[in-house]
Amino acid sequence: MRIAVLLALATCAAPAAAQLVPGDWEFAYTMTSASLPKPQFSKVRQCLSQAEADDPASIASREQPQDCVAKPGEKTDSTYTWTVACPKLGITGTGRASFGGATMQSEKRISLVSDGKRMELHTVTRGRHLGPCLTK
Repeated sequence: MRIAVLLALATCAAPAAAQLVPGDWEFAYTMTSASLPKPQFSKVRQCLSQAEADDPASIASREQPQDCVAKPGEKTDSTYTWTVACPKLGITGTGRASFGGATMQSEKRISLVSDGKRMELHTVTRGRHLGPCLTK
């Protein structure tokens, strides 16, 4: 259960102060932890609408587990920081994202206790705009 929640937290797009370019995006995720035998990698393609590109925080809020609350931190035109807490699950974390229109990068650090052992997870996300969304 906790791993599924962690994967949801790791793969959700980061809240942002800056806007992104709408269209087809590729997001590559790398999750590492001393508790994992090797780094975990995944890639996702997502079509961002104009509304999502204008407000990337809306993407994060729809993908957060219900118990989790993200609180905004410092914002500039191209960076954003936040904290996240999932009280019922005993998960806390911090994040930082940098945006530049057609690219983004974020780093998240999540801490939790599972089976009586503390786990620290580090996730790096890199996103890039690929072009217009492909029609089906």
